[in-house]
Amino acid sequence: SLAAVFSKITTTNIAALIVGSTCIVLLLIGKEINLRFKKKLPVPIPMEIIVVIIGTGVSAGMNLNESYKVDVVGNIPQGLRAPAVPEIQLIPAIFMDAVAIAIVGFSMTASMAKIFAMDAVAIAIVGFSMTASMAKIFAIKHGYTIDGNQELIALGICNSVGSFFQTFSITCSMSRSLVQESTGGRTQVAGTLAAVMVLLVVVAIGYLFEPLPQ
Repeated sequence: SLAAVFSKITTTNIAALIVGSTCIVLLLIGKEINLRFKKKLPVPIPMEIIVVIIGTGVSAGMNLNESYKVDVVGNIPQGLRAPAVPEIQLIPAIFMDAVAIAIVGFSMTASMAKIFAMDAVAIAIVGFSMTASMAKIFAIKHGYTIDGNQELIALGICNSVGSFFQTFSITCSMSRSLVQESTGGRTQVAGTLAAVMVLLVVVAIGYLFEPLPQ
């Protein structure tokens, strides 16, 4: 709350405040330049990437974590988890409890399966709502239509495949979607390039981003 913020303002880490403020200013400048010179620039200036590179370099060079107690990303495990078959035997119990919860509410005894069911239903609803809302915003902005069924099928396929690699539940990322749209990404090519970059970071160069301030 605001009251808590102001009550602890004397404990502010000045170095972290400077880092955060500088990043905000640079991002605002980049956004203004892209808007003002939109017709003259062949591609928008990727200020977000520039800020990440500069922030990582400054943090590593000045050792912000140890010298000024600035929180950084820290250790990034490298490599991908080996694929494994999900615990299929839980699906019938989760499904039946999800149906029961939908019928009689949340007053039943909380077994592990019921907890999973409640979480799964909530995540599915919220995830689809976020994805559909973000898709509709961009559809209105750029003049095209979306198919809710298509979005739902896509989320189902992604989560089904991801379950074999122990991933988090897959849905849209509001911040990432806005950044991609602001930098000119319009097709699946942008998503493919982003996926390749993430894979490269996870497999090979993740350690380079460990000094990145949070």
